[in-house]
Amino acid sequence: MLSFKNVTKVFYPGTADEKKALDDVSFVVNDGEFVTIIGGNGSGKSTTLNVLTGSISPDKGGVYLNDVDITNMSENKRAKYFARVFQDPMKGTAGSMQVIENLAIASRKGGTNGLGWYINKEQKIKYIEMLKTLNLGLETRLTTKTEVLSGGQRQALTLLMATLRAEPSHRQIIEDYSKFFMGDKEKAKEEVTNVYVEAKDTYKKELKELSKDKSLTKKERKERAEKLWNEFDNKVRKYDLTKQILLLDEHTAALDPKTAKKVLTLTEKIVRENKLTTLMVTHNMRDAITYGDRLIMFYEGKIIHDIRGEEKKKLTVEKLLEMFDEAELASLNKK
Repeated sequence: MLSFKNVTKVFYPGTADEKKALDDVSFVVNDGEFVTIIGGNGSGKSTTLNVLTGSISPDKGGVYLNDVDITNMSENKRAKYFARVFQDPMKGTAGSMQVIENLAIASRKGGTNGLGWYINKEQKIKYIEMLKTLNLGLETRLTTKTEVLSGGQRQALTLLMATLRAEPSHRQIIEDYSKFFMGDKEKAKEEVTNVYVEAKDTYKKELKELSKDKSLTKKERKERAEKLWNEFDNKVRKYDLTKQILLLDEHTAALDPKTAKKVLTLTEKIVRENKLTTLMVTHNMRDAITYGDRLIMFYEGKIIHDIRGEEKKKLTVEKLLEMFDEAELASLNKK
């Protein structure tokens, strides 16, 4: 769960250029929710994303992840919690590196960095299967440098990279679960530690019994050992609360209409299949209506509408324009 609590951000305070980008803004995004954010230029949309990722610090208020205050957490430490796709397709990938190298870098996000890196056979197969889902032929261009890809291909690749991260160790899962637990942290740590110890003991016992079974072929023994490991791993990994939140910052604005539609279709597919908590900033009112479970409308640094469910499904472009006109008229009357 992501919480934005009473956030205010003023640029150039005390000068002629003073601008209140965010004015006591609060909202909560539940796990797996897909939210579209719409508003005019300077309404606070991108500033909200910048505060979430830590590239901008709020003057007041805070950002909370599963009720833990991350407002003062550095931008680089937040990287394992947030994945951002920018408007410029060139920003999300390293142009001088190959497609497979970009994927490998993304899959190490949030993990421990070493002096070198290696792509094994299993990882390569995984990347090929992931690229096939894009239906762009990139699975046959693993060694192609991304700088020669089209804007749409690079943005689709960036979306795929946003779903990747380094798998946390079991120890890290225990620590994170305790940290992000919304109740008694010590009790939470005890709970997941006990599950881990019991699961590991069971895994070791069954693995030992498997090694004694002479009736199995080498292949069968390997397959059963992998199954035992996955069963053990899944019991602990269900406590992993650090799955990434996807932030889409007008990520189709620089693309032609046909390519933009294809990238948006891919976005919907990737978000739904991975059950990603997503915030998508857009200027396109039709896209804001079509995609997502919920629509938030910003005006002059404030949230003026928060629409979801059946009410969102009934929205039209004409209705959104009417809502913007009403907000502008109300603002003029105040002045």
